[in-house]
Amino acid sequence: MRAALILALTVIVSACATKDTFRPKSQYPPDPWVKGYSDPDDCLGGEKLAAVNFELPKYPRRSFNSGRQGWVIMRLDVRADGETENVDVERSVPDGLFEGASRAAVQDWRFAPPKDGALKNCRVLLRFRAGDVTLGG
Repeated sequence: MRAALILALTVIVSACATKDTFRPKSQYPPDPWVKGYSDPDDCLGGEKLAAVNFELPKYPRRSFNSGRQGWVIMRLDVRADGETENVDVERSVPDGLFEGASRAAVQDWRFAPPKDGALKNCRVLLRFRAGDVTLGG
């Protein structure tokens, strides 16, 4: 009887556990001052950009499962027609975890044609924190 009760409790407790729960194993690194990476003529995400097709990156499964957190500053140009080009990682913390997902997502972004023509050296901060991805300022 006791063994059956222990088995039943084990099944109930294990049913409550899920692999899709984010458990932080690293501290979230402090956000960078994005304007510190740019020149006065550069565009910063949100100031001159109006998104038409905009999907945030997926949290990389491996980083999610290992509880890793961080951020990425993406640099990109926006052509006069609103297409992105020259997408690159400016800086990321920690190195090597979030760059690929960030680059893939940003390459697919589309914007309304900028009023003043093409924009060069736009910067956007992507935060990977507590299992979610958000934009930073």
